[in-house]
Amino acid sequence: MATETQIAEQPQDASAATNDAGFQEPLSTHLANAPGLSRKGLTRLLILMCVVPIATVLILHWSMPAVKPDYLQADCSFVNVPPPTYYEETLLEDRTEFPNAELVIKNTGAESWTHLNIRINSGHYQIYEHGSPLEPGEERRYLLNRFVHRSGAVYQVGINRPNSIEIYARLPDKSRGTYETEFE
Repeated sequence: MATETQIAEQPQDASAATNDAGFQEPLSTHLANAPGLSRKGLTRLLILMCVVPIATVLILHWSMPAVKPDYLQADCSFVNVPPPTYYEETLLEDRTEFPNAELVIKNTGAESWTHLNIRINSGHYQIYEHGSPLEPGEERRYLLNRFVHRSGAVYQVGINRPNSIEIYARLPDKSRGTYETEFE
């Protein structure tokens, strides 16, 4: 039978050290010295976490320029692309590339456009143009092999039939205008 002095001399590991109330001592002094939150502090933190995102969204909503859907007026056409029957009659492995295929966009509206974002086939392939503005009545041509997918794939008109065009542009009043059209 062990005496009291022998029990007191035996080392105890920190995970088993408990006091009379069942409280377990921390394993690290860093944990013991870490700051804690009171109930009031935790409540304030949770309220702040709920209010800040809502306030951010409202501030952005009030400060960002407006978007005018279907505001842009344009004529769009494809040049040097295969006819629609090509995609139905030609097997995928037999299709060829059309390096001179172009998208022609003409601004038929009354305002100039800047910061163009042009997308083909529901936004899968796009191009950005931040250079000179597209003035009313002006026409621009874009080679279709310049359009890129977000994965880095280049648009190949010999494989993918052009189905739709979306144009997003900045207007002189700093708002954004859009134009969308689909081809049959």
